[in-house]
Amino acid sequence: MPSNAPSPSTTAIFREASQEARNLVNQLVAQCGESLDWVDDLRQLQLGYLDKSSQKGERECQAGCSGCCLSAQVDVTGIEAIAVSDYLRTCVDRPTLSQIQSRLERSTQRRIDQMRGTARQLPLACSMLGNDGRCTVYPVRPIICSGVFSTDRDACLDAEQTAKVGDFSSTIPLDNDAIQATGGISGTLQRILVEHGLDGNLYEFNSAVLAAITEKNSLNRFLAGEDLFRDAICTDPHSPPRKQAVGRPHFLKSRAAKRA
Repeated sequence: MPSNAPSPSTTAIFREASQEARNLVNQLVAQCGESLDWVDDLRQLQLGYLDKSSQKGERECQAGCSGCCLSAQVDVTGIEAIAVSDYLRTCVDRPTLSQIQSRLERSTQRRIDQMRGTARQLPLACSMLGNDGRCTVYPVRPIICSGVFSTDRDACLDAEQTAKVGDFSSTIPLDNDAIQATGGISGTLQRILVEHGLDGNLYEFNSAVLAAITEKNSLNRFLAGEDLFRDAICTDPHSPPRKQAVGRPHFLKSRAAKRA
C-alpha cells in the first residue's frame, strides 16, 4: 500500500499555493462580487496545482465513488457554505431543494445529538449526495472535497465499512501534493478573512449550508460583518464572532507607554 509520507517538495507546494491564495483572496474581498465567482476563482487556482501533482497518475477516484461523502465530516468556511446555498437556490429545482433542506435539517440535528451523546456515533452521509452517488453541488463543492484523492480504492471501501464519526482519511493513502496545495489554499482563505475582520472560523458543512440557505444577499452581509453562522456547528472557533480576540497584555501596554 502506498505511503502517506509527504514528498520532498510538499512544503514548497504548500507555501506557493498559500502565497497565490493570499493575493487572490485579498482581491476577492476588495471586489465583493458573487459567491459563485469566489469558489470558481479559488477552484481554478487549486486545479493548477492538482494538474501538476506528482501523484496524479495514481488517483483512483471516479464519478459515483462516494465513500468520503458517506463517512467523512467536512468543515468549511462561511464563504464556501454561502456559495453552496446560492448554487442550490439558483440551479436546483424547488422539489429537490426542499428534499435537500430536509436532509440538512436531519443531518444537523443528528450531529448535535451525537455531540450531546444522545445519538449513536455513526458516520453521517453528506446531504448533497444524490441517489446516484454523485454530488448535487459538484461545481461549488467545498475546497477540501475537490482536493482529496485516494490512491487505493480498496482502502476506501475498507474505510467506508469501518469508519466512525469524523474523517477516516488517515487510513487511506492520498495524493499528498494535492493535499498540501489544498491545505495552503483553504488555510489562507481562513487567514485572510480573519485579517479583514471577518468570520474565518470553520463550520460543519451541513449545518453551515442550512444556516445560509434561507438568507438573502448573504455574501454582502457576511462581508459586512453580519454573523450569519451563529446557529451552525462551529468546529474550529479560532476567531470572532465565535471566539473573542485577545488583546495585548496590560503589562506590555504599560511598558510601551513608558518607552514612549
